[in-house]
Amino acid sequence: MIVQKLALVAGALSGATLARSILQDGIQDVLEEGTQTSFKCDIPPALDPSKDGLPAARDVFSGDKALQLQVERHSTIVKIPSISYDDNGEPGEDPRWNVFYELHTAFAALYPNLHLRMTRDTVNTFGLVYTIKGTEPALKPLMLAAHQDVVPVADASTWKYPPFSAHFDGQWLWGRGASDDKNSLTGLMSALEALLSNPFWVPRRTIILALGFDEECSGRRGAGYIGRYLEKLYGPNSIALILDEGGMGLQLLGNDTLYALPAVMEKGHVDIWLELYVNGGHSSTPFPHTGIGIMAEFVNQLESNPWKPKLIEGSPIYNHFVCQARYSPDAAPNITKLIKKGDLETLTEELATIDRATQYRIQTSQAVDYFLGGVKINAMPEYIKIGVNHRIAPQDSISAVKANILKQIEPIVKKFGLTVSAFRGEDHNPDFELDGNLEGGIVNPMYDVDYNGTLVLTSSQATLVAPISPTSGEVWDAFSGTIQHSFAFEGGKVVPVGELMTGNTDTRHYLNLTQHVYRWTPIRTGHNRNAHTVDERADMYAHLELVRFYYDLIRNFDASPVATFEGQLDIGEL
Repeated sequence: MIVQKLALVAGALSGATLARSILQDGIQDVLEEGTQTSFKCDIPPALDPSKDGLPAARDVFSGDKALQLQVERHSTIVKIPSISYDDNGEPGEDPRWNVFYELHTAFAALYPNLHLRMTRDTVNTFGLVYTIKGTEPALKPLMLAAHQDVVPVADASTWKYPPFSAHFDGQWLWGRGASDDKNSLTGLMSALEALLSNPFWVPRRTIILALGFDEECSGRRGAGYIGRYLEKLYGPNSIALILDEGGMGLQLLGNDTLYALPAVMEKGHVDIWLELYVNGGHSSTPFPHTGIGIMAEFVNQLESNPWKPKLIEGSPIYNHFVCQARYSPDAAPNITKLIKKGDLETLTEELATIDRATQYRIQTSQAVDYFLGGVKINAMPEYIKIGVNHRIAPQDSISAVKANILKQIEPIVKKFGLTVSAFRGEDHNPDFELDGNLEGGIVNPMYDVDYNGTLVLTSSQATLVAPISPTSGEVWDAFSGTIQHSFAFEGGKVVPVGELMTGNTDTRHYLNLTQHVYRWTPIRTGHNRNAHTVDERADMYAHLELVRFYYDLIRNFDASPVATFEGQLDIGEL
């Protein structure tokens, strides 16, 4: 007989690993069925900034001269390998961060007027906050955001062009970060440079440009510090609008309707780590299952039981398809029919089969991305570790993810007689205990086997599902109106509608600053490619469109009276 041992430890609460959020002092507001919605996808009017008398965006950022200038700027920035690694130490201690000094020098050379007229504050050594004070302090600032860092390159020899050569082929600029996120970074700084090169232009509204430096590693050192810095300086709910990378860009349906799809919320995030300590020994006399074999059963159990998709009325993806059913009913007739019928169950099944991107906007994802085990081919491993990444759909929660992990591993824990220590001292723990009934499912070789195994479960990167940003009201109307003006085309209609991001951005650290948080890189589908993988690149003609939008957004918000401090207390230092 195997000596069976089960012990679940879920101890006191600690929020140390959580990203900052308005909701994180309480309980996540899980999106549920029955949410009331009157969303009809009415579109506010386009907003033309031309009354300010400045040169039109198309005049500034069109033609060969403008293209070559942007290629020069973008290539200079892409050539600098500003990589953030998962195992980076702190700034000032790990020399791998020092390349960011070179990047900052390049910014100063490429954008002289921006550096002349905006103050530049460094936050935690490499975070940058540029500010130009507006003449009307009653107007809440406009905050534009991007990140300076890029992911590592696995094997440079597999690229068509060297990943930090910033090769330009006449249309595409190739390189790590060309798309994610130096495309936005170059565009934002270029739009500001154009405006600030006019010495007579002084903004009414304060403008903030916030540049994190470790977004690819969750943003704790960069945006995490910047968020606290800005909240201390201006106070909570002090920003008119935050625009960061993300969203689903621009998608054309039927040649006459262009959908602009900024993300108005992000999925939650938690990584679950399983560490198994188990008896080892010589491989010539192995146990029926080594520690790797036991862990493989956990992996198989999890992958055989994925989360279920669910579409909820009133959610961003539902509203997206309400718009599509109204303005492009023939693009997907079956979806249009199901929307009008209100058959969410069948519509869920339909959407989950379109592609992975659609499926995981309505479903919690789980991916076993990390597996460590074994030190020698003739020794049974004594320590094995796996990591399971989860991006949490609005209808689920961190505690639900933890409960599901415990539920799935329970029969395997029993089978091998493991002691379990689960999520000790963590927040968001489930009300769940492993069943102490140990009968059934036991390995029964001809002799007794004691694996003497202990399984330790922990979590990291815990981030609640983000609140849904407004898609109505004066701030949204100014944002939507700018999108419509910037991307207007003859005979067509531009339809801005909120969507959901399956990943996370630096905005997770800025949620206390405003409810108007929009994650959107204004690029047409197919015109930025291969982020995080081989042959990343950006279409520089589409990049010019992106810069024109940023230029118009700054102008429209500067001219608009929306979002004031009137009647708001504790606004910090202005």
